[in-house]
Amino acid sequence: MDVIKANRRKIENIFAMCILTVFMGQIYISPYTYGFRLSLAVVVLSLFLLYFKDYNELLICTLVGFLMFAFRGMITYLSSGNLTLSDVAMIYIPVIAFYIPFGLLFRLLEVRAMSNRPLNFMLSLWVCDSFSNLIEACFRKVWTSGPFDKIVMAIIIMGGLRTIVTYMVYWLSNYYVSRFKIDQKEKYYKELVLFTSRLKTELFFLKKSRSEIESTVSFLHEYYQKVNDPDLKGPLLKIAKDIHEVKKDYLRVIAGMESAFTMKSPINYMSNRDILFIIKDNMVKIAQKQHKKIIVTVDYNTLFTLKEYYPIISILNNLTINSIDAIHNYGHVYIDCLYTDDLIRFRVKDNGVGIREDKLDAIFGAGYSTKYDKVTGEMSSGIGLTHVEQIVKKHFEGHISVRSELGNFTEFIVEIPYVKVGGGLSNDTFNLRCR
Repeated sequence: MDVIKANRRKIENIFAMCILTVFMGQIYISPYTYGFRLSLAVVVLSLFLLYFKDYNELLICTLVGFLMFAFRGMITYLSSGNLTLSDVAMIYIPVIAFYIPFGLLFRLLEVRAMSNRPLNFMLSLWVCDSFSNLIEACFRKVWTSGPFDKIVMAIIIMGGLRTIVTYMVYWLSNYYVSRFKIDQKEKYYKELVLFTSRLKTELFFLKKSRSEIESTVSFLHEYYQKVNDPDLKGPLLKIAKDIHEVKKDYLRVIAGMESAFTMKSPINYMSNRDILFIIKDNMVKIAQKQHKKIIVTVDYNTLFTLKEYYPIISILNNLTINSIDAIHNYGHVYIDCLYTDDLIRFRVKDNGVGIREDKLDAIFGAGYSTKYDKVTGEMSSGIGLTHVEQIVKKHFEGHISVRSELGNFTEFIVEIPYVKVGGGLSNDTFNLRCR
């Protein structure tokens, strides 16, 4: 069934190519008599033969030739009242004498194989075009309309011009297709980096939870040994066993995630510039989804690379999403990275609604949030800034601070110590000090 569908689609494509080529054949110049035309059909046909590399060149050209003969003949016969079908056929049969040799030469000269060698490609296509036109000209006996040498020269020049046009269109289309593919790969890469940064953040907190679970199990065992009441010992032992099972599940998840992250990655470092622009692109996308017009500005005073870039992206992503949420419809978010003598400083500043001064000390607490669902009225969990603070302090041994003025701005500053590896200011690599 799949083979039948594929063959049917192939036939439909060939038919569509032939019809479009025939229609493009009506855009032409006719410098000589006897119906001899120089049209754009050859350009379009050449492009089709180049794009659809698994289609038979000779078959397509032969079909185009007969369809062109039938179409032009029908138009001429219907528009002219004094020509018979025999007269029309004699005028347009030479059209077939162009397209069949064109397809044959296209295959013999292997034009498709030369698409990456511009000079050979254009010379081969030029020969296909000019030689096929000369064959058609001979069938039409165009030497009766003027000097044959001038006619041949005109055919060669026009063939060269059509070849140049064909190559330019083919090159431009390939260029834009390759640019599109590169853009798609970059988009996929940025989304993958953001996704991985979120997973690594979750792994950090899974490890933290594992440590707390182990402490809880240890505490329960100690308490179990001290308790003499049998009515308490049974439930305590069951709780300890259940928590131990949860811990084993945590360990399996952590081991699986760590094995995925320890797989060899083609990218071990990322520049601060790339980090900032990944965050910027993500912010623009989120703002557009929320129908907000937000200007995002990024800046840095020195270009360097970071090994621990996933947690940094997670930190900045959380902070910038908060900035978007703090802006109603229009606003500006400024993100910068400053390299100083002993640390790297990231700053996220927005001109949103701001935070009341008496709330600044509470924003990093678990559960604190100013966000709520407008439909359900339910408050957010408020875990974002808590995560950010714990990553900064416990993972990087860094510091995070906030300044805000109600109705004017909010500014978060993240300062992280580093260990420099390598030399040359613009080529420095920093191993962030982390646990």
